[in-house]
Formats: sequence, structure tokens, C-alpha cells
Amino acid sequence: MDIRPSSYIGIHSSDSSTKVLYVTEGVLHAVGYAPSFLVNKQAKDFIADSMDQDDYPLLYASSNEDGTDNTASVYSMWVNIKSARGMPVLHRIVSFRCDHTVIYLGITFPQVPFKDHHELEVEQLDREAKRLNVTRTKNALEQSRPSGQMFVTRGQQAKCAVVLEHYAPSISNRQVTGPCIRFATSSIDRVLDADYSDLIGFPFLKLVAPEDVLLVTKFLDRLVDSCDVQFEKFCLLSRPYVISGDIVVPDCENVRVLVEALGAASSSDGMVLLLRKIRSISPPTPDTMHQYLHARSGSEEEMSLLEILTSDPETSCAAPGWSLAR
Repeated sequence: MDIRPSSYIGIHSSDSSTKVLYVTEGVLHAVGYAPSFLVNKQAKDFIADSMDQDDYPLLYASSNEDGTDNTASVYSMWVNIKSARGMPVLHRIVSFRCDHTVIYLGITFPQVPFKDHHELEVEQLDREAKRLNVTRTKNALEQSRPSGQMFVTRGQQAKCAVVLEHYAPSISNRQVTGPCIRFATSSIDRVLDADYSDLIGFPFLKLVAPEDVLLVTKFLDRLVDSCDVQFEKFCLLSRPYVISGDIVVPDCENVRVLVEALGAASSSDGMVLLLRKIRSISPPTPDTMHQYLHARSGSEEEMSLLEILTSDPETSCAAPGWSLAR
């Protein structure tokens, strides 16, 4: 199998083992491995750089003594991965941490000559300071002389992650229900009144409030058209009709859940969405044309993901949501 520029989605555990739980078919073109070969292997063992391979799982380790989550949710990094032919392949990895699992999107650049990364450097796209050198931070902690200050965003975030099947923008997709859900973290019940196991194979757009279906369809189109992480805010139905025979809550009575979505897509293997709950909103009122009128005003206690990306806590232009970790 020829290795060529490609992309794929994988899931591994967030503990020190980084056990691979799932990977899409695109990995075969990306690095030459069949998905069945990679499942149950340790993701960190495939890092080709000379950095300490244990630096990678340190990204996802909780740093609080009580076990609560004190790490970022989304990371972007450049790493060389061992291919089946033994040659390193440069990857841009975007990883989403949620519910003791890490869902990652790998985009490969096999045409780029190998350059060894001696240290693991990442960009944090959610919750904590924006840049982190894991290797240097680890060494500083081992010497009991941590350098600098860590700024965090205030408030706990109710969030979940979903993997959607491959989506090809078209008129037919807009008329139907969009891509179906391949995988959802169990924490989705903190955002919606639905169990994650019932959502596998369920059309994602059926979770979306009717007034936002077009907005979300355009968001999915943007994901497919770009290799960059994309952001959008939209409303989900608090009580979607998932199980046949269950109680149907009419749209005009169904509470909306405003979420902020951060997404990334593979060219052929689907897409990953991290959904952060902002707040619940009363059901909208339809106008005379039976179109929903929906005002989304109101204060938000937490910083948006865009604010976190564009705001520096150490400058005068800092967003008000930052606080200094003691």
C-alpha cells in the first residue's frame, strides 16, 4: 500500500497506556497499517521522534489531587509517526480529550523530509494557557522549580465529543439529516437528555434545533472544505426524539441547549466535534410564518473557545474569564 497525504480519525485511552480503541480506514494510506493491527496497541509507541514517548500521555493526565479534570480539552501538535515501512511520517495531530478518551485527527505530510523533534510542543485550544512545551515543563517539575505562571479559564465545562461519519456536502444532505454519529462520549448526557449508546447511528442534524439546521449544515460544509479547526455556536434540542416509541416533545416546547462546537474533519474518514454547553434557553416562539424567533442574548460565565484562542492572559487585551492558578 502506497503511503500518501491522507487523514484519519482514531480514539485511544487518556491514561498512560494510550491504548488504541478505534481507528478509521484512512490510517492504511497514511502510515500503511491496517486498523485491526493498531487496535489494542499503545499509541505512544508509534512516535518516531527522539522525545520521551511518555511525554505524550502527560498531556492528558489530571493534575488535581481529587481527580477532577484540570487539563485542556483540545491540543494541536506536530509529531513524526512510524510507518509500516519504517520511515517516519510527519503528522499534524488535533486531539480532543473527553471522558477518559482521546479522539484525534491525524493529517499526514509524507512528502516533508524527516526532522527529529526532541521535545513535545503543543498548542492548547481550550481551557488553559495557549502554548506548552511538555518536555520542559516535566523537567522543571522534576527539579521542583516550575517556571512561569499558569492561567486557567474559570468554571467547569459540561462538554462531550462525537465522531460523525464521512460527510460530502450536497443538496441532498441539506434536505435529509446530514451525517450519522459513529461514536459519542458518555458525558453527552450532561448536555442532552439522551444516552450515548442510543445515539450511535443516529443522524446528527436530528439533534439540532430546527432553526439552526441550516447554520449547522454550513458549519459541516466548512469543516469538510478546510483542514483547520473550525468554531460555531448553535442550539441542540434538550430532549431529542431518539428512541422509537418514546415521548415526543414538540419543538415549540423543547428547551434549547446553546453549545459552542469546535470541529475538525478528515478528508475521507469523517469528523470530530467537541461540544461545550453554554446554557439552556427557553423554547422559541414561532412567528406567523411558523419560523422560530430565537434571541440568544444573556451573559456567559465562561470564556468562549474563540476568546481563549485570541486572548493572552498576560496582556492588557486579556478576556475577563482568565484567572491565575494558585
